[in-house]
Amino acid sequence: MHAKTQRKKQKISSIFKNNLFMIKKIAKHTPDYFIFMIIEGVIWGFINSASAYYTFNLLNTVSQGTDFAHALKIIAFMALFYILAYLFDRWYRSIHNPIMREKLYLKMHEELFVKSRSLDLACFDDPEFYDDYVWAMNESHTRATEVLEDTGKLINRIVASTTLISLLITVDPIIALILLVSSAITVICNLLGNKVSFQHSKESTPLWRKNSYINRVYRLSDYAKELRISRADDLLMQEYDENAQKIIDMEQKYGKKYFFLYGLGWNAAFNLTYSLILIYMIVMLGKGSLLIGGFAASATVVGKIRWMLTDLTERLTKYAKHSLYVEKYREFLRFTPNIKKGQLSLPPFESLELRNVSFSYEFSAHPKYLFHDEDHISPKKEDENKDALKNVNLTIHKGEKIAIVGYNGAGKTTLIKLIMRLYDPTEGEILYNGINIKEFDTDEYRKMIGTVFQDFKIFATTVAENVMNGSYDDTKDRETVQKALEAADFSEKLSELADGIHTHLTREFNDKGTNLSGGEAQKVAISRVFAKDHTLIIMDEPSSALDPMAEYKLNQSILHHTNDKTVIFISHRLSTTRIADKIYMFDSGRLIEEGSHSELLLQNGKYAEMFRVQSEKYQWNTENAS
Repeated sequence: MHAKTQRKKQKISSIFKNNLFMIKKIAKHTPDYFIFMIIEGVIWGFINSASAYYTFNLLNTVSQGTDFAHALKIIAFMALFYILAYLFDRWYRSIHNPIMREKLYLKMHEELFVKSRSLDLACFDDPEFYDDYVWAMNESHTRATEVLEDTGKLINRIVASTTLISLLITVDPIIALILLVSSAITVICNLLGNKVSFQHSKESTPLWRKNSYINRVYRLSDYAKELRISRADDLLMQEYDENAQKIIDMEQKYGKKYFFLYGLGWNAAFNLTYSLILIYMIVMLGKGSLLIGGFAASATVVGKIRWMLTDLTERLTKYAKHSLYVEKYREFLRFTPNIKKGQLSLPPFESLELRNVSFSYEFSAHPKYLFHDEDHISPKKEDENKDALKNVNLTIHKGEKIAIVGYNGAGKTTLIKLIMRLYDPTEGEILYNGINIKEFDTDEYRKMIGTVFQDFKIFATTVAENVMNGSYDDTKDRETVQKALEAADFSEKLSELADGIHTHLTREFNDKGTNLSGGEAQKVAISRVFAKDHTLIIMDEPSSALDPMAEYKLNQSILHHTNDKTVIFISHRLSTTRIADKIYMFDSGRLIEEGSHSELLLQNGKYAEMFRVQSEKYQWNTENAS
């Protein structure tokens, strides 16, 4: 059974704590937004109650025959009050509120970005975690805004309702009682509606995520060629249609629930209450207990209070709904990485040793996502064949050029992720200078490693910023960038770019940007490891997008510019491995052979077989090409 957070019935204390947490978060990020929302709530409370008092007093004044001057004073006072109050509200809504909302959005997403970066890479291998992450990113700002604005409106309704109920009680207490009963029915309908709405949102998240993915595939240029030359389009359209039908079915299911809750339950209570109060007041009017002016004023007050109390109960019950979302947001923020930072400073590199290292992606996940038996999470492996690496032992010394080879799925890239401490071994340990890497500061440890990933990414910025992998200062970094590009054998292409290292890559944000070929982009990615003073350099399939001649030139350049560095090459193309001091051959997650190129050929094992197959293939291709 997959572990999931079991959601029990919410306690009032939990609802209060979750909403208070969000209000504190808003007050921390945007104190102006918090303060002015409270002020606006109080002002609107007076506006709503003042209008009822204004109607009540003015009609009573006229019906009792009070002089015109007194009525004129009431009108003038209310006109001035409304002008000033609405001016403030318009300033707040048009100028201040939009700015504060954007600031809150930026602050909360920045916090989520930082949190996301701190999480273990294993979290992103799990669809459930990814749904939680998408939910947090999409809902946090919206939910924060709704919590605060509902709080402002709650203050508004409390101020107005307290004043108006006091006024209504002086007219007739029975009317106030009928309104309170109606409000209780509204509370029940809204509580049930909030639960339905939460389930609706939870069920729709994975469906809309799939919808968004398909939209992205058709929008991004990365997929344009594949869609035009393959049958992937048929599959995607089938997936899209099936997903769309699921969304339609879901909307129909929840639409019926909303109809019964709000159309029949809430609507009936809302309208029957007003009818009963009007009938009661007509009876009182017939008995002579109310004057016609008092009746008209009371009807206005009753309508106003009825709306106020209904909206007040809606605001109160919405806090239960907010709490469900806020709890999910808090869960994400409470998420702590399994990979803990050590305390030791990193000494100069001498050796790196993997001792009896095994690793399984399934059992590396965060405890929330581990397989479990009831409440007990078991770290035991159920199937050894699920291991991506099995009992690996190897040692890398300072200055060595190491090649990790094997067919796809052999565990090469997984090994590198463990060395970089993006994951921790399921079993065994990795030692840096004889000390477990867990003892060292993780950021400091990773900083000494320069890596080119097989699935590298080029960012929509300038060449220079791509090389620096961040901000670029022309006065300090120009020479560094140029030398790094030269080391990566990119100089020839660079000379063709009109703006040189200031050329924008991709056309996503710049129409004059340049789209590089796969090999050219790979060279820019490789240049990143030469732009910083890394002790250990890891290159995951560094020449996968290059032709044999370009691959040879790149390998020679890498050797020249990393003469005193420790370099790990990962490759299944064995032309790269011949330059290595030592080669480690992996198969199905196991280290099966090790030695130099010539030593492994003499062993006549898997490596020799792989090398012969590639050599024959390369020879066949060159002969046929000629």
